[in-house]
Amino acid sequence: MQSAAELVAHGMREHQAGRVAAALEAYERVLAIDARQFDALHLRGVALHQCGRSDEAVQAIEAALTLRTHDAAALSNLGLALRALKRHDEALRAYDRAVESAPQFAQAWSNRGNLLRDMGRGAEAVASYERAVAANPQLASAWHGLGLALGDQSRWADSLQAFDRALALQADYAVAWMDRGNTLRSLERFEDALQSYERSLELAPETAFTWSNRGVVLKRLGRFAEAVVSYTRALTLKPDFVDAMVNFATLQKDRMDLESAIALNERALALQPDNSGAHLNLAICHLVTGNWDLGWPHYEWRWKTEQLLDGARNFAQAQWDGTASLQGQTILLHAEQGLGDTLQFCRLATLVAQRGARVVLEVQAPLKGLLAGLDGVAQVVARGEPLPPFDCHCPLLSLPLALGLTLDDLPVARAYVQPDASRVAAWPARLGAVAPKVGLVWSGRPEHKNDHNRSLPLATLVQALPAGPQYHCLQKEFRPLDAQLLQTLPQITRWDSALHDFRDTAALVAHMDWVVSVDTSVAHLAAAMGKPVWLLLPYSPDWRWIVGRDDSPWYPEMRLYRQPELGDWDSVLERLRHDIDTEFRRLHHA
Repeated sequence: MQSAAELVAHGMREHQAGRVAAALEAYERVLAIDARQFDALHLRGVALHQCGRSDEAVQAIEAALTLRTHDAAALSNLGLALRALKRHDEALRAYDRAVESAPQFAQAWSNRGNLLRDMGRGAEAVASYERAVAANPQLASAWHGLGLALGDQSRWADSLQAFDRALALQADYAVAWMDRGNTLRSLERFEDALQSYERSLELAPETAFTWSNRGVVLKRLGRFAEAVVSYTRALTLKPDFVDAMVNFATLQKDRMDLESAIALNERALALQPDNSGAHLNLAICHLVTGNWDLGWPHYEWRWKTEQLLDGARNFAQAQWDGTASLQGQTILLHAEQGLGDTLQFCRLATLVAQRGARVVLEVQAPLKGLLAGLDGVAQVVARGEPLPPFDCHCPLLSLPLALGLTLDDLPVARAYVQPDASRVAAWPARLGAVAPKVGLVWSGRPEHKNDHNRSLPLATLVQALPAGPQYHCLQKEFRPLDAQLLQTLPQITRWDSALHDFRDTAALVAHMDWVVSVDTSVAHLAAAMGKPVWLLLPYSPDWRWIVGRDDSPWYPEMRLYRQPELGDWDSVLERLRHDIDTEFRRLHHA
């Protein structure tokens, strides 16, 4: 008959070989002989945790700790089991006791970092991992954890260094290769990220998460067909992978395969009804096809998405949803997202006022002066200024739902934004009498998430500008290469030093015969003033530019120039050049 010590040794060998059930049986045989055998109690707890029986694991390890109160390994393993049960405070106490007992216990410091990440205590997690790698610089898992924690704090360069340290120690560390790819993606080093994902998949080809992440970066590289394959593989491996469905749906929307995008979003919502990303994606698919009655309700989920979560306003007053009477009420309409959104949707204040409400409009500070005289608005305040008393509120982009608007009853709004007359009067002396005058905007904010699709290099646009018209730049900011090129183009006049706010831009726009622009706030400004706007759109446009038409129900004087295929600006600019030349000749001979 084997002794207790021999059975423990046998169980440990089985454990090390990965035969956890056999190890568990050996430990239980030990405890039948000696119920207070520390190693058997402790290691049985470890095995139970590995079998997914964490409740029992906690009991077993706590029993072991009654025999050796300060055993660091048992305390750390107790923390693992408690963490699995989401008993975070208790797990942290266990880890703290472990590292107090053994300050150089690197694995306990690393495990503690994992827990602190779960608890959202990022700075403390970083510190815990740093203690781990200081205690044992050869512990690859601690470097990996440090890379994750640094990434949580958007310290991407430091995160990358930590992952590289982990992989220098353990070159076959598949998940570290994947997470390194995620960090490289955040650094916008997309080709390097792809290589990192490929290495991860060489080591672990059945990992759905890596296939999905690979799809994300392939999409960003414009390799859409390959991204489709990657997402399809992810979902084959993990059919209930909701995040992959949502990301795949975004890709399909960008490929303008809207039927597939809608199906993927609906599949995701069937599995996870409160997935805000799927709701928002579904809203965009319906809105871009003009199905507003289907789209606007899903669009309300935008406030639950990571991008807009911090922008939600938590007023004590109720949000108006269109059901309550506004007669005699003061309603606060507040801007959200970009300046272009505010310029597009502020016109709806008139419809709210027609329901008997006194309208207070809160807008971004650069728009306050411009919108001070907006029809239907009693008071305009800038975001950050004290708000007057109000009875209810509504975000501007929630108004179509609250008002029950459809494409058929969207009111035609011509020139609802008026420039300041005195500022308009100051421009003729600068501009001269030569006509026609064409305003130009070829790029938006570089930090905009879709800027790589919507903006153009000036070198590309200038090829579509025939001689004849006077071209005036309506932008205030320039990419370095564009700024250099602009100095060599006397046919385009810069006015950025004279454009101090939107009132100055509006005054300049007032003198343009028409405006050529990519999808930016200046395009909305010009269109809201009633100016003809020729809008250059990527193949997959923003949801407000409804597919299947070259005009916009929002702006009667707008003309849409759409890419016929992904990335095909050449066709757009060829048509633009022809139309500019035709319009110039018409106006020049009028």
